[in-house]
Amino acid sequence: MSVASCTDFLQQAFDSPDLRQRLKAITGTPEIVALGGRHGYEFDVGELATASSSFRHPAAAGPGTRPPSPTPARTAFYHYEYELAATPGLAAVAGELPNLTIQPPTVDLAGFDAGFREGDLRSLDRAPTGPVFERLYRELQDEATRPGANRRDFHLVNLDEQVGHPGYPDYFAAKTRVIVALEEFFGEEVRFSGSLWYPPRSYRLWHTNETQPGWRMYVVDLDADPAHTGEASFFRYQNPTTGELVTLPERRQIIRFFKAEQDPQRLFWHCIANPGPHHRWSFGFVVPDNWVDRFPAELISPEFG
Repeated sequence: MSVASCTDFLQQAFDSPDLRQRLKAITGTPEIVALGGRHGYEFDVGELATASSSFRHPAAAGPGTRPPSPTPARTAFYHYEYELAATPGLAAVAGELPNLTIQPPTVDLAGFDAGFREGDLRSLDRAPTGPVFERLYRELQDEATRPGANRRDFHLVNLDEQVGHPGYPDYFAAKTRVIVALEEFFGEEVRFSGSLWYPPRSYRLWHTNETQPGWRMYVVDLDADPAHTGEASFFRYQNPTTGELVTLPERRQIIRFFKAEQDPQRLFWHCIANPGPHHRWSFGFVVPDNWVDRFPAELISPEFG
């Protein structure tokens, strides 16, 4: 393994349309290392960091050459939801869900269950802008600075970190096909932003995604429909205007859109919980700002909190 091998791979990734397309399906460094290995380039995460810090491609735009971003329009709504099966043009995405909703054997589910904290789950019942969560947030930040500490705010499984299991190549191939299908649907570039598995009793605590602003699309699936509301996973957000907590019980194969913003007065605080016995998966994508133009008018039904 070497930095030189990694640099050669980065060069190849810039020059190859096929590799550039595959990179859109990648969300973290373990996947880049795995992709390089499948193409004959051996390097580790540390060598990737070193090579990336100094790599410059001749075709890359230099500082100051990118036009300034337009001022973002004010968001008039806070979320849209659709049935995946009822959305024309997305049948290919629905067809790939069995290849994406995996449970890698490399995950230690007993160890995962041991990390469950009832108090952390219950914190989702309180507003993220109130004193109770603010105290928890400071506690989590302090705890995260300790050597070897795990992130308590992520009690879930990042599928894109599980690159060592036998089914990973097929899973990654399915991700790249989904990107192709979504780019055909939207007519613009689309990138994966996350692939997350929520086993029973899992959660993602309150957060805003403000460091990565823009529109997000999530495809959500469950292994079975909940028998009753108490078993359902849910997405919850705080309405930035009214402060109201809006809870969206989930069902199988839905699409959700929302916009992460940086304006301190319009931060999109949201959280996810799967308190029941079923498994939940969510696949996130960075989509173009004009995504709504691709949906038939009869499907446009914004749900305000």
